[in-house]
Amino acid sequence: MTTATRFALLLAGSLIIPARAIAQRPADTDAINRLIDQYSALEDAMDMPAQAKLMSADRVWIGQGAGRRTDQAMNMRIQQAAFDALKKGVPGIQTFTEDRDRLIKFHANGAVAIASFYRYTTTVISPATPPEVAKAAAAPPPVAITLVLEKRDGDWKIVHTHVSNLGQSN
Repeated sequence: MTTATRFALLLAGSLIIPARAIAQRPADTDAINRLIDQYSALEDAMDMPAQAKLMSADRVWIGQGAGRRTDQAMNMRIQQAAFDALKKGVPGIQTFTEDRDRLIKFHANGAVAIASFYRYTTTVISPATPPEVAKAAAAPPPVAITLVLEKRDGDWKIVHTHVSNLGQSN
């Protein structure tokens, strides 16, 4: 092995080891898991202004049927309006969100994380709800979600969200 090859291997190894040490910090993994827990709890609360605080002002959102939205403030207003209409049309509606099989990977020396998981939502409505309304308020289909998060000023923020349907409603 030549000196240049040994140097290249040593350099590559020294670049990988610190990045892995930073990327493996349990405190960051725990913080991201708490953020995802808040994200789903606020979805169940149908509180988009509070959920928006988990995101950067320049977040990009991609979802099936809705396309790509780059105006974060408008996106959250649209989502809140949809929730408000749902609550008005189906009084007492409740949702229970489960984010399963989370996978979190760190990049850029631990400053960026990519989290992916499957989201299942159960909807509970009053038995007195008319059948046509109940059908319209059915639980959304399960989805796969990928979040890109960036550590900004010591806090993790969602900077990109991608949602893909997995199949029929549960």
